[in-house]
Amino acid sequence: MKFSCSNDLILDAFQTTAKASSSKSTIPALEGLLLELNDNILVITGYNLEIGIRTEIEVSGSENGCAVINARTLCDITRKMPSGIIMFEITEGKDAKISCGSVEFAIGCTRSDEYPTIPDMSLGKGFTISQPVLKSMINQTKYACATVDTKPAFMGCKFEINNNVLNVAATDTVRVALRQENIEYENIDFIVPSKTLDELTHILSDNKEDNVKISVEKNQVSFEVGKYIMISRLLNGDFLDYKKFISCDESVFAEVKCSKIIEMLDRALLVINDKNRLPLRCEFSSDSMAISCQSALGKINDKINIKYGGEPITIGFNVKFMLDAFRACDTEEAKIIFTGSSTSHILIVPKDGRSFTFLLVPMRLR
Repeated sequence: MKFSCSNDLILDAFQTTAKASSSKSTIPALEGLLLELNDNILVITGYNLEIGIRTEIEVSGSENGCAVINARTLCDITRKMPSGIIMFEITEGKDAKISCGSVEFAIGCTRSDEYPTIPDMSLGKGFTISQPVLKSMINQTKYACATVDTKPAFMGCKFEINNNVLNVAATDTVRVALRQENIEYENIDFIVPSKTLDELTHILSDNKEDNVKISVEKNQVSFEVGKYIMISRLLNGDFLDYKKFISCDESVFAEVKCSKIIEMLDRALLVINDKNRLPLRCEFSSDSMAISCQSALGKINDKINIKYGGEPITIGFNVKFMLDAFRACDTEEAKIIFTGSSTSHILIVPKDGRSFTFLLVPMRLR
């Protein structure tokens, strides 16, 4: 297999597809990228049995063929080559010669028949959504995914279209993050692993004109993002019925400036860490939100001005979880809705509308 192309072009393709290769595997081929040349089209695939990323680029090819080369080595060599046209001459299952200008490398490669069979990357029918919109939906919810594998379904975000509204939700049972957008498509629901969504956000564009097509078939989902196709397995299991917790009386609420509360909560983290998982004491009154906490690291008392319409209430929270929720807000101001007593969950929503809803369960104060 022989081909050549611009160094910048192929480096971008290598680095993006390499995100789906294994960093360490009992199957050496999974640590590599599958290169398939057909005339002047080079297909590059990374796959770790859970996530796959594939792209095609145009090259100047002279001998068709296929081979697998270690992804990390391939990216490192290409990145450190001089600018210009890079040449590849690969003998399947033996070695690969990579050269650019006066620099030449010779590295080993693996036979392509040792690479696992990749699921069909084009699943056909699906729905389309703006790339920056999907990116924001993921970023505003995946922080609430469970990180401990107690229930597999909670290790990802649930995508649900119902009556032309797309809900993306995540939960670890003590918090819920929900983001909504209008979209026209048939009713459907599926759960995408958070690891997949992490990699997907690195591919998604911030250009409002760019769209992504999402297709689902059986236990697989594919995302067509520009010249890349990403495929992932889906998670099985029952998801939390979060909808019954987000409808409530909204008569008692506080209006806060997100930047101010983020600064205050960030300061509180100086005396609260993973070893001192103490609740942050939050006192809400007519014109202020006061916080306090004392740990082995020290003590903090802080206060910000707010608008509050209810009887004074004192409630405790995990400061990191509360900070995560406010950092996910994409509005200058937000409302904290109180659903009951100091032991009842709160909702964090935009000052106007309900494009996002963040639920947080309080911690018991000592």
